[in-house]
Parts: sequence; structure tokens; C-alpha cells
Amino acid sequence: MQVVSVEVLAALDSLLWLRTGDRAAAHLCCFQSTVSRHSRRCLQVFDLGMEKRAGEWWLKGDQTLINLERGVHQLLRWRQGHGLRLDSQHWCGHLLATELPGAWTCGNTNYFECERLQELLLCGVIDAWLCSAPDIPDHPDLHIIQLTAMRLGLLVRPGHPLLERGDQLVFADLADYPVLPLPDGAFPRAQRILEELGLWSSPERDRRFQQAAWFGRVPVEELMISFGTPLQQVAGFLDGCVPLPLPLPLLVGEALVLKREFAASTHLHSLLAALLARAAQLASGLGDGEVWLGDQPGLKLSATPLLQ
Repeated sequence: MQVVSVEVLAALDSLLWLRTGDRAAAHLCCFQSTVSRHSRRCLQVFDLGMEKRAGEWWLKGDQTLINLERGVHQLLRWRQGHGLRLDSQHWCGHLLATELPGAWTCGNTNYFECERLQELLLCGVIDAWLCSAPDIPDHPDLHIIQLTAMRLGLLVRPGHPLLERGDQLVFADLADYPVLPLPDGAFPRAQRILEELGLWSSPERDRRFQQAAWFGRVPVEELMISFGTPLQQVAGFLDGCVPLPLPLPLLVGEALVLKREFAASTHLHSLLAALLARAAQLASGLGDGEVWLGDQPGLKLSATPLLQ
């Protein structure tokens, strides 16, 4: 079995993870030409090809050997507590991964689906994934730690006509207005619930609001219904939007996902402490009961039953 150095494999995996040579070079503190040279060497050793599809780099060929070596390099990262890689859906990372322990580096934090991050985690390209509930993976090799739980809210711009209905607002009233289009199939569990409530963008819904009296007189963006959480709101991510007084039967939140074999690592505990401290800081500006936080001691999580 041929092997490559830590630096050579890190170049290829950083390119797969961060998507561009300049980001990989900045992460590795080297020149982009070094990333290219090391990546080509790694592909040659393992007899692999690489192609870009939908903005992501994908390897072509039998990845059995490279994954075995990745396992060795990943174990080294966890033992040394150096260069551990975290990534997330875009709102999770920018919300909680603001101050990380020195062992950890955060990636692009701009994924709009789950499958790619799960694949990068399982093959050892990244070491932990901050994901969005309820679309938490169900895989025997992965360890899930629920960090937060809260209800997803419906949001509109100030002055939206739906706000005038106050406590009399019902779901049927929302049909005459557009909802924020989300990537189809990216978060299947959340999508299924929103579809059942009639809150998923579709041609049928578009035809409905296009027949409303306001259509053609007010920009669609002004009357769009979007989604958000209390933590996003207190962090200032929701661009001045206000919540509608209509609770959704959908609990969301953030969870940390990693390989089960590293669940007892002290470097995991330091990461959890930082993420939970940030969540607690944000939640302190909210009312009681709006957000449930995982209990840090012993990694027991009071939020877990809320998402079953």
C-alpha cells in the first residue's frame, strides 16, 4: 500500500472541503501552486480522478485506500488536537461557531443540504459537522449531540398585511402570499412538515398568490413569508423581519455530529463548551422557554426529547 505525507493528503482534502485552491492555500498557509502540486500527487498515488459538479469537487475511482489513510491522519489530528476541521449549514456556523478552541478550524459554513457534509465526515475529510435539526443523520458510525432546540417561526417584513390579523391569524390566511423558496430535497424532514402545512414553494402556490389583489402592485419580496429561529433573531440575522403570531409545529435546532470513535475526546469537550457558551449568550436575551439548551456537564442534553 502506498502512502502520502500529511501535507500531501491535506492539500487534496482541503480542496475537496473548501472547494477552491485559494481557500485551501489560505487554510494550509501555503501557495496555491503547492495545493495543486500536492493534490495531483495524491490523485496519482491512489489512481483517482477529480471532477467538479454543482460547485463541489468529487473524486472518481476506488477510494478504499485513500479512505484508509484518511483514517490514520484523522486519528492523528484528534490525538494531537491540531487542525481539526468543522463545517456546517450556513446559518449554524455563523450563529454558533464564532469563537472556537485552538484545535479547531471552521470551513465555509455555507452548505444548503446535508448529504455532502455527511459524506465528508464519514470519509474523514472533516472531523465534525454542525447540522440543523430535524434533519439529523441516522447512521450507526455517527455520534449526535443535540445543542439547541427551538420552534421555527414565520417571519415577515414590518407592515405586512398578515400582521393586521393578530391572534386571529390561521394557516389558510397565508395562502395568498409567497413563501421563501428553499432547496428542494435538501432538508427532507423539515420539507415534509412544511409541505403538509402548505408552506413550501410550489407552482400551485405561485398560481394562488398571483391571483391575489396585491399581486402586480407590490414587489413579491416585500410580502414574502420566510422562516427563522429565536437565536437567529437575537443574533441579528433576520434583517429586521418580525414574527407572525402563528406557531409552527416544527422544532429545529443545532446538533454536533462526529464519528462515534471520537466521542470521548477532550477536544470534543472543548468544542462543545465553546458552542454551548455562544448559544447560552444568545439565549440570555430571550424569554424563558423560547430555546432549550443542551446540558454541558456529562454531555447530557435536556433538548433531546423535544426533537423526537
